Amino acid sequence: MSKTKVLFAYCHELGRCLSIDEARTEFFSRKPEERKRFTFSCSDRNCNVTISGVNYHVKAEDGEKFKAAHFRSPHPHKFGCEWVAFTEDADQDRRPDESDADFTERKAKQKLTDYINCFDPSIDEPDGEPADPAKLATPAHVKKPDGDDDKPGTGEEPRWSRYTRTNQLQRLIDTWQEAKESLPQDEFRALRLRIMHHSQVYLHEYITHIQKGLANPYAGVIYGGGTLMHRYGRGFLINFFDKHEGKPVRLYVSKDLMAKGRFGHYIDEILDTENVRYFRVFLLNPVVSERENSAGKSVINLEISKLRQLAIYYELNSSKEDDSPSTEKDGDSPA
Repeated sequence: MSKTKVLFAYCHELGRCLSIDEARTEFFSRKPEERKRFTFSCSDRNCNVTISGVNYHVKAEDGEKFKAAHFRSPHPHKFGCEWVAFTEDADQDRRPDESDADFTERKAKQKLTDYINCFDPSIDEPDGEPADPAKLATPAHVKKPDGDDDKPGTGEEPRWSRYTRTNQLQRLIDTWQEAKESLPQDEFRALRLRIMHHSQVYLHEYITHIQKGLANPYAGVIYGGGTLMHRYGRGFLINFFDKHEGKPVRLYVSKDLMAKGRFGHYIDEILDTENVRYFRVFLLNPVVSERENSAGKSVINLEISKLRQLAIYYELNSSKEDDSPSTEKDGDSPA
């Protein structure tokens, strides 16, 4: 059997179970001088072995330098631990009721550090709301929930759905980044994702570049590279490299929105990084509008109402000047 895969762990400093993505948000929400690595143990309290948190205390870079934050098990888990059972389920040979496509997809997902089968794109919940400790602090498996929106995806064990379902865009995009960089193209394109209140779609079709359009057909995620043009206190303006119908595309996030929830502190850390070559920005179903700037030229504005609609990565400048992407130099204040 492969190494035990752990998706959630108990954080002693925070007193609850959480994903590695949430651990990163909590780490960067603290003042720099107060940041210390967290202590983790197995979320199955009958096991309780020490768990290591990897890469959650560093900012996520883009592309080849991306390193997935994840939990690691330096010690064997105890007999009966839920994560041993989870890994055995994911590792098993092809099931009698499993198609070739489902089996190939399951094996591809097992190569990744996280395991996401379902995404909830709802943005109605408060930004930065932590996971419910009452649901995650106990080792008991959950019962199969009722209702179409709670049914697991193809090949998914119902008892693991509380761990393999997320509403955190950053966690989803981290998985997309790792899959894109580490899996063969055919395996990456085989990955599927069940969308709450929608259907099952291919991951690469749910997350699309703005060159393919500013509206994802599944009300999903669009992304593109860009440069930071201005900071307005904690607010910011990013100009994308790619234009839409010849018009500049921009993202403006206000200081008031940045002040809502813990995640804004992590965004600040990314934007404050020095010697950045570009930022890669992912937006969940943004509002698209068009207006004229002070020079009377049309610009496209992308707008979000919650920080949970945003994930952002960066790449540092290197000595390879000829590899640097072109950038848009202009950017008016949205005020």
